[in-house]
Amino acid sequence: MCGTWVGVAGRTMKRPSTILAVSILTGLGLAACGDEPPPPDEVRARISTDLAGVLREANAAYEGGTQGAPGGAASATVDRLLGGDSAAALQLRTAVARLAPAARVAAFAAPAEGDFDPDATIAYLNEKLFTDANYLGDGIYQVPPALVCTETTIDSTGTVVQTIDAACAEKLAKAELRVRVAKSGDELRFAIQLDADHDEPLTIGLSHNAVSLTVDLDDAWHAAVALAPLFGEELPNASLAGQITGRLEVLGAAHARATLDIDRAVAIAFAEQGAALDGPDAYRFSSAKAKVFAIELDGAAQHASFALGLGATAAHVLDDTDAGRDRIDLDLPGLTAAAEFTEGRPLEVTRVSLGDRTASISKNGRRAVAIDLNPDDGRAFGATLGLDPATGRETLAVSPKLDLRVVVDHAALGDAAPVYDVTQILLDGSVRSDATGDRLEVLTGSLEISTNPAAYGITAAAGQCVSARDVEDLPSGDIYTQWLVSACQ
Repeated sequence: MCGTWVGVAGRTMKRPSTILAVSILTGLGLAACGDEPPPPDEVRARISTDLAGVLREANAAYEGGTQGAPGGAASATVDRLLGGDSAAALQLRTAVARLAPAARVAAFAAPAEGDFDPDATIAYLNEKLFTDANYLGDGIYQVPPALVCTETTIDSTGTVVQTIDAACAEKLAKAELRVRVAKSGDELRFAIQLDADHDEPLTIGLSHNAVSLTVDLDDAWHAAVALAPLFGEELPNASLAGQITGRLEVLGAAHARATLDIDRAVAIAFAEQGAALDGPDAYRFSSAKAKVFAIELDGAAQHASFALGLGATAAHVLDDTDAGRDRIDLDLPGLTAAAEFTEGRPLEVTRVSLGDRTASISKNGRRAVAIDLNPDDGRAFGATLGLDPATGRETLAVSPKLDLRVVVDHAALGDAAPVYDVTQILLDGSVRSDATGDRLEVLTGSLEISTNPAAYGITAAAGQCVSARDVEDLPSGDIYTQWLVSACQ
């Protein structure tokens, strides 16, 4: 087969977790079969130059592109006002304080310092895998037991001893795990092959300025079907379908873009033997074809942009408790946002939306949580988040407004109702964080927090400040957040 692959290699190999760290941000293209496969010395040279260059420039783009992004002070203030880990804090953090997606998603996507070593990855690939000794010809590399099945122990004298696990080596031979390298124009394609049909559910592409990864779930399932009897295992009661592509591309010095797309709608289901995959006792996840996100970071210009575009997504999960089995369903119509940030300028966020209808969580067929965002204003909003470098104070302005509504049915959830639930957060105007991070000042318009029971909510107008304190409810002993509205000093 030309141009697909499996993600099984990262799970099978004990040491090459680094290759997954490389491929996690990446995307694909299907390899042409007509080009002559590159010889091992060319493969190693391209890994040493192209892969190293992409990783280092991407890291420089991240360091410069996210420098000075606003969001920290506002987030800290919201946490204090809404009680840190309270439901209210979670709701407002999600809707307001996390309005710096370019910086925050980039921080999520980039490997943490010390977690990933490009030089070690390159050395590992060139010295352990893509060697002359492992080359079988026609672009195919064997994966030797020493690479996958080595066990390291320390004997009674303190000497490090490395041995090959015989059972692991036997399974490796049955799996027929190999790596195929093909060439298409200036791009190399690395495919992990499995089983006698050489299925390739995962493909990594490498060009002079990009690294890419595609996972084909259909091929992954085909490989599982082929391998199960070879290992004496019963085929799981499951189904996999869809394709996901990621890509990391260097656009210039310290300038990179990362994307993740669902090329074909993803549908995953699994259950115990005998249970219907479309029935109540199966785990299911699905997400529509979509351009899930794109992040562009320009370290030289200290600029970042971000676009999120998750399509309709659903999940059905099972939760076994002492009282029995609960069936929980997530219905997320969509999740979109776009942002632009340049050092020294406000962060602009547009098209923040949860889709075209109510998002919900149901338990045992009964809706337990319903979430609406701007239901009367096109189900979307935009925001500007600015930072005053002299004072560290941040200003948030929304348009047309931020109207987050949450309905919780505690009977459906099977839990006890708290002192109150936040049912609506309505910001129509702009707010500014206090220099101490303890208060929010309403600059224009109003800020309203509605609760059930209603007595715990507040409304603050322009010129007023909102602060919060923890209060013990008597006689229950529960701690809740009490908001206070006062004139700003």
